[in-house]
Amino acid sequence: MQASWRNVLSLIRFRLARVSVLFASVIGLLAAKPECTIPDVTAALKLDLEVCRPAPVTIEEKERVLQTLPAEGAVSNFGKAEARKLTAIEPVLRVHRRIGVYDVKVISVPQAWTGLYERAVLLISLPALRLATSDELAALVAHEIGHEYISEQYADAKIHKDRRRLRELELVCDAIAMRTLAYLAIPPERLQTAVEKTSWYNRERLGLAFDEGNYPSLKERQLLMKQMSVLGK
Repeated sequence: MQASWRNVLSLIRFRLARVSVLFASVIGLLAAKPECTIPDVTAALKLDLEVCRPAPVTIEEKERVLQTLPAEGAVSNFGKAEARKLTAIEPVLRVHRRIGVYDVKVISVPQAWTGLYERAVLLISLPALRLATSDELAALVAHEIGHEYISEQYADAKIHKDRRRLRELELVCDAIAMRTLAYLAIPPERLQTAVEKTSWYNRERLGLAFDEGNYPSLKERQLLMKQMSVLGK
């Protein structure tokens, strides 16, 4: 039975403590490269993103993932501003060789939220699309791509309910995102403003998330931004 979009969102936010059988072999190959191990945020700042980029999902794997999604409910009609924002994420996908790899779907759920489902489907909520600027949406997408680099480590942290490690890995994704933005000449600060916007939007309407403790605070993310600014000088 196919889940509703809200169930899919919950599944991704909960990030079940497992590595998908479809992609375990690919992630295992990545983990086998010593130079691609990411023990902390500092390592993420030095990581060779090209060498360590995981192999994309195959067409067959992607098709199996798509079959698990709701048949209806994705948003398909957009205004000019929304369509322009969606176009703005293409450079991010291109840098990470994900054009055509991800199916991009906009979904109508209450949260301002983005997520990567089984490394094959990039989900963007309608509130996030409307709330973020083009550069901020690109920043959020770059963060989600960062999760491909740490899939196995994230699953391990989930198994052990290691909230400290989960927060650190979210910062790793931030670091990868900010490096991506800098390469594209987009101010890395756009990630910070995007996170602030979506965080305040969700708290005002929905209250604290049940998994709030798995994510770094805005202050921690601001400190990372300052660290990267210093390194960039």
